[in-house]
This record gives sequence, C-alpha cells and structure tokens, in this order.
Amino acid sequence: MELDERTLASVAAYDAHATAYREALRLLRPVGDARRFADRARRGDLVLDAACGPANDLRLLRDVGLKPIGVDLSLGALLEARMLLPFDPLVRAPLHDLPFAPGSFAGLWLSSAFTHLPRRDWPATFEAVLPLLSRGPVYLSCYRGTVDLAPVDDPVLGAVYVSAALEDEVERLFTTNGLVEVAVDLRPDPVLDRKRPWVTALGTWRG
Repeated sequence: MELDERTLASVAAYDAHATAYREALRLLRPVGDARRFADRARRGDLVLDAACGPANDLRLLRDVGLKPIGVDLSLGALLEARMLLPFDPLVRAPLHDLPFAPGSFAGLWLSSAFTHLPRRDWPATFEAVLPLLSRGPVYLSCYRGTVDLAPVDDPVLGAVYVSAALEDEVERLFTTNGLVEVAVDLRPDPVLDRKRPWVTALGTWRG
C-alpha cells in the first residue's frame, strides 16, 4: 500500500508541531474509554497503540494497568514520546506494514489512527492490523462525517488532511471483521468540543 501524499503532508505537520500537540491534549485524553478498554483485557496485557503520536494515550493505557507498545509514522511525535516515556517501546512504521508477528498483542488501540488515511484504505488497514491480536479489546475513534482527506486548518497542527466516518460505517468495519460486543458512541472533540463530534467504537476480538 502506497501512502497518499496528503497523508505524508499530515505526518509532516505532526513532525513540526509534536510538542504543541502533546501539550494541547495533555489534560484532554479519553480516560473513560481507556478504562472500558482495560475492563475487556487482563491486567498486564501487552497492547498496541497504533498511531500513538507523542504518547499521551500510551501513558493513559499504562495507568489503567496495561503494557502498551507505541507505533507511529511521525518521527517528531515519537521523539516527543521518547522524552515523555524514556523506557517504553516505540516503533516507527506505517500501520499497513507493522513489524510484529501475528497474535503478538491482547488489545488494539486505534485512537484517531485512520484520520489521515484515505477512506478507501480504512478497511485494508484494519484488516492488516487485526491479525496482530491473539484476543482482546479493539478501540477506534475518528471524526464523524464523510469527508475524504479534506484540507483542514487545525488549531494546533496547521494544515492537515482528514477523513471521517459515520457510526454505521464504523460499526460495520468492526462486525464484518468478526468483532463482538461492539458499542459505538459519539463524543465531543477534545479541542473543539461539540463543534466537531467524534465516533468511538469498542469491540472484542475472540481470536
């Protein structure tokens, strides 16, 4: 899978503004969702935070009793993550080609992971990461809507390109790939509040 040039432009925005992005979201993380995610796992489980950014959620997942590994394509975000969490495992790689063996993890955290991918690539990317699970919870969040790499002037990152999905699309992505106990909800955006709602989904992979 070749990455869209708009995806790469968005990655470059994270490279340039990683510190500001981490600070903007430092107190605005999905604590409740992380606890619900952890309730479907076992304490100490190894979980994958795919598109981890500057590690805000990595620390959150660790705080709820899990052992997360972070993956991102933005070197700037990973350098910021390394300063925040000097001993946690971090990997730079695209989501469709991750260097892990099948069944390596017992949870998959996809917070905004697909936001900067074309909508057409969401199913294939999801199908690429799901086999990395042996079992456990899967969490995904994304903008609510139908835009496909639309240009956005983000208040923190500047010019980026974003894609979105509706609740039924996200639910279908989970159920057609065999996830069970799927719950789909709407959340306010952590920065823009209700001006930009998010879709969140939590399901369980039985293996």
